[in-house]
Amino acid sequence: MTLFTSSIFSSFFRLLYPRACVVCGDVLVDGEPFLCSACLSGLPLNEGVDEEADEALANDLGVGYLYWLFRYDRASDFHKLVYAIKYRSNRELGVWAGKMLGERMQDDRGIDCVIPVPLHPEREKERGFNQAFMIGMGIASVLGVRVESGVLSRVVNTPSQTGLERGQRADNVAEAFELRDTVCVEGCHVLLVDDVVTSGATIRACMIELSKIKGVRVSVACLGKSGSI
Repeated sequence: MTLFTSSIFSSFFRLLYPRACVVCGDVLVDGEPFLCSACLSGLPLNEGVDEEADEALANDLGVGYLYWLFRYDRASDFHKLVYAIKYRSNRELGVWAGKMLGERMQDDRGIDCVIPVPLHPEREKERGFNQAFMIGMGIASVLGVRVESGVLSRVVNTPSQTGLERGQRADNVAEAFELRDTVCVEGCHVLLVDDVVTSGATIRACMIELSKIKGVRVSVACLGKSGSI
């Protein structure tokens, strides 16, 4: 197939199946990758350091900093951004959103590498990919750091956290993670990446393991932040 023929085919395909905004469903125009201009401008972005969350996570979990892209609310249409990544297999959207977050992390505070919160192997096989890994890839590409996906392993195939109360969330992920290859991050400042942080239960479970690594410091990044932290 020639380049000219390929271009005609692509144009015809877009005519039959136009790209749509993942939030409102409107047809996207050239220059709008995943969100239309209206939704992008309305995205409830984080505009600065979340000092209260930083203090709570530092005191409770020993986390250095919390970076997040937008305020997550399941009652808002903007939750569809995360939904499209997790449940509609939109890997490219995960990387794009991760890059957007990485670009807003102007002061990365010396982060050495990214560690995505792992899925259980059965869940990852079912879904086809780990959304936290795709988000982490986007962040890492902007910060110019490596992704270390072999440090943490999810050994318990826990049910979804969606709909659970705070205490239930903590119980659900208790002892769900184990350390694997840790030598590569000893003495490093790592960025633990997840899609959404709500109660902090998953972060807490990961921190219990990561804190065992010699000289490690941990900060956290997520696309959506909800709840009290």
